Amino acid sequence: MDPHRAQAHPTPPLRVGIAVDVSGSMSAAAAPIASAAWIVAKATALTDPDSRTATVAYDHAVTAITFPGRTPARVNEFRATGMGHSLAEAIDALTAGVDLLQPGAGRLLVIASDGYYHPTEAAHAAQRITALRKAGCAVLWLAFDPDPSPCPAPPSSNSPTPPRPHPPSARPPPPPSPPPRQRRRNRQHRTTTTRNGRTPS
Repeated sequence: MDPHRAQAHPTPPLRVGIAVDVSGSMSAAAAPIASAAWIVAKATALTDPDSRTATVAYDHAVTAITFPGRTPARVNEFRATGMGHSLAEAIDALTAGVDLLQPGAGRLLVIASDGYYHPTEAAHAAQRITALRKAGCAVLWLAFDPDPSPCPAPPSSNSPTPPRPHPPSARPPPPPSPPPRQRRRNRQHRTTTTRNGRTPS
């Protein structure tokens, strides 16, 4: 055997956890997200016999869609009509189910969500995501929304959540009116400049 010849290294198995948001804001994206989850799980199973995936759906609770090691035979359809976002608990279930913190395999967490969460929900989920990334697990966020709000890191407790921008079709709110004293001062200024024959600036 030629010692200078490059040796082929076996591809490590994959560990993929898929978390699907089924809250009401995701209703329009339910069908494409279900298809995407099935494609990711099927592709993972074809890479290596030892590869494993698991899929959970979450709103205020977490529901198992496919269990670890079981490849879905077809697309699992679901309805997105729930309330709340238990993404942190969904990540915990997937981390334990497919060993996302355990080295020795290619690890990936897939999150399908628009990211519109209560600040507390987002902070808890972001802590899990940050811990997984530090442990070497990749994170893929599938938004299916033109203006998503993924949570890559916990927000500062001292900084308020930034307001969501107005959609193009909506008009922004009018500017606030000046206080009464300022309005009287403005009227006096306009009267004075008119009597002096000057054009107000």
